[in-house]
Amino acid sequence: MEKSEIVNSLRIVRTCLFALFSLSLVACASSGVDPYEGFNRKMSSFNTGVDNFIIKPAAQGYKAVVPDPVPTLVSNFFSNLADPWTAINQLLQGRVKLAGSDTGRFLVNSTLGVGGLFDVATVVGLPKHQEDFGQTLGVWGVPQGPYIVLPMLGPSSGRGLVSQYVGNFGGNIAQPVRYVNHVPTRNSMFFAFLVSTRARLLDQPPLPPEADRYVLMRDFYLRGREQQIKQ
Repeated sequence: MEKSEIVNSLRIVRTCLFALFSLSLVACASSGVDPYEGFNRKMSSFNTGVDNFIIKPAAQGYKAVVPDPVPTLVSNFFSNLADPWTAINQLLQGRVKLAGSDTGRFLVNSTLGVGGLFDVATVVGLPKHQEDFGQTLGVWGVPQGPYIVLPMLGPSSGRGLVSQYVGNFGGNIAQPVRYVNHVPTRNSMFFAFLVSTRARLLDQPPLPPEADRYVLMRDFYLRGREQQIKQ
C-alpha cells in the first residue's frame, strides 16, 4: 500500500471516530445548552488573545497596506470556493433548484469571474447562498447539542463539530482548501482567509464594557444557527 493510500485511510478512520464522538455529544448532553461553560470560557479567552495579538494586527496591516479593490477580490475568491459545498448541501436538503443555482453560480464566477475574483453571478441573477453540513444535519433532525468553543475556529456545538470536521471547517472556507496536500500552502490559504475575514469586521462597533461577551456570542451563535435551518 502506498503512503498516500495509508494517509487517506487514516484520515477516514480519524474522521469517523471524531464524527462518532461529536454525535455522542449531541445525544448525551441534555443538561442544558452550555454544560461545558468553564472550558468554553477559557477557550474563548484564548481565542480573544490570539485575535488581539495575531489576527487583528495582521488584519489591520492588511487593510492599511493592500489597496482597494484587492480585499474585495480576495473575499470573492474564498466565497467562490464555498459555493460547490453549498450546492452539495442544498442537494442533501432536498433543494434541487437551489443546488442548481449555486452550481451555476460557481461555474459563472470561476470562468467569467476570473477564478471567482469577480462576482459576475450575482449580476446575472444567481444570488449568494450559504449552507453547510451542520445546517443539513439540522434539516435532517439532528439536535444542536451542547455549545462548544473551538481553538481558533470559535463557537460551535455537538452538531457543529460534525460539520466542521467531516464536512468543512472555518465557515466559508471550502472543501478544496481543506484537501490541499501541500501543508504550507493549505495553512497559508487558511491564514489568508482568517485575515481577510477579520479585516471586514474591523469597523464593527465594540461591545459595551458591561456586556458579557461570552454570553452574547453564545446566544448569537445558537439562535443564528437555528434560524438558518428554518429558512
